[in-house]
Amino acid sequence: MSLQTPPLSSVTTTPHRYHDLTSYLPSKSSSGRSSPYSDVVRVRRKLCQVDQCTKRAKSGGLCIAHGGGRRCDVDGCVKSAKERGLCISHGGGKRCLGKGCNKSALLGGFCVHHGGGRRCGDGGCTKYALSGGFCIAHGGGKRCNFYACPKSAVSGGYCVAHGGGPRCAAAGCMKGAVTGGLCIKHGGGKKCLQTACRKNARTKGYCFTHLKAMETLVDDHEDEGDDGGVVEL
Repeated sequence: MSLQTPPLSSVTTTPHRYHDLTSYLPSKSSSGRSSPYSDVVRVRRKLCQVDQCTKRAKSGGLCIAHGGGRRCDVDGCVKSAKERGLCISHGGGKRCLGKGCNKSALLGGFCVHHGGGRRCGDGGCTKYALSGGFCIAHGGGKRCNFYACPKSAVSGGYCVAHGGGPRCAAAGCMKGAVTGGLCIKHGGGKKCLQTACRKNARTKGYCFTHLKAMETLVDDHEDEGDDGGVVEL
């Protein structure tokens, strides 16, 4: 999930906030001798100026999440810069060790596709773990904010059914967009593999009508002792 920096006008800031870290070290060692570290060690860390934020401030008096620190050098990108002045999406940070792979490296030095990062805590699941230690299918990641909805949240804190994610570009349509910026009803999503068919694909790449027709033809050929050649609809 990409980091979206909130506009400064939407947050309340308070200048000169500090977190006082005080550690009291033992004045004597186990041998009874005075310790050279008997004095109080006091460290002051400057905090983010956004009210109630306890993260450490970077440049500009804000934490990374609220816009502090160096930004990506790519024009129009507001994400935090990593190595080489670029964010992770634009090539900053460590890259995957997989041969020819330029994706961002996670735990273990590899991207998700090549086995990097934490795996889902559900027994036998090899998907990438999100917050909570589980993949989305097994309850990991953020949940929809709608009351009693267990689905995964997308943009806006809601699932697609409750208004999260991009909406269909067709005039007056509020359904969730799939591919091409359109919902399934208005032409979004994968199409049937059958030539000239514009219906949406269901199982095995075919629409329901052509899938049933293909299965019927296969059954007929098997009953007739066919040699298993290609079945054309």
